[in-house]
Amino acid sequence: MDTLKQQKSKKSQNGQIGRTKKLQTFKFDTAFKRKVAQQYLQGNQSTRQIADEFDISNAAVTQWSKQYSSELAQESIVIPPMTEEDKNNIEYLKKHNESLKKLLEYEQKRNFALETLVDLADKQYQIDIRKNFGAKQPKE
Repeated sequence: MDTLKQQKSKKSQNGQIGRTKKLQTFKFDTAFKRKVAQQYLQGNQSTRQIADEFDISNAAVTQWSKQYSSELAQESIVIPPMTEEDKNNIEYLKKHNESLKKLLEYEQKRNFALETLVDLADKQYQIDIRKNFGAKQPKE
């Protein structure tokens, strides 16, 4: 029987020298995958170190880290409680946001009116007001 180091150094079936697949035929439960991903995302170890520790492939560590990174990031976010100043700032920001929404609505209506005016001028008076950026300028 070959030792583990001898197995790793032997050529695999496709002729490449390297590590043999580790437990790739088994399906792992979600809790295990999340644990591996969390350990990698903490940043203390490389994918190789984690793969060796759990006896899985580097690719599995990478894949699971990508798969569970957003979930694990949301769990680690801690929102501090709001102070009175923050609450006052939020009220101010809400009022400011409402005024900006009203201003945006006014400007959208104004823009629509001007576009309509340009369309009417083009249709009724055959005046092309819109700029044609591709046209050559006349020489003076």
